[in-house]
Amino acid sequence: MKLTVNGTAHELGGDGTIDALLDELGATKAHTALMVNGNVVPSEQWATTPLNENDEVEMLVFVGGG
Repeated sequence: MKLTVNGTAHELGGDGTIDALLDELGATKAHTALMVNGNVVPSEQWATTPLNENDEVEMLVFVGGG
């Protein structure tokens, strides 16, 4: 399935959920915030929220430091 992730085209495999996308991208889920088509999706819903063809996903990964 074709998605746009942070403005870049991405072909998603897996089961088509947000969890599958994050696993595919190697994201640290505990440090990630995510929006799909402009709507914030809480982390509790990632395993059950399906992604659809041409969805636009914005990910923010929080990094510590100073």
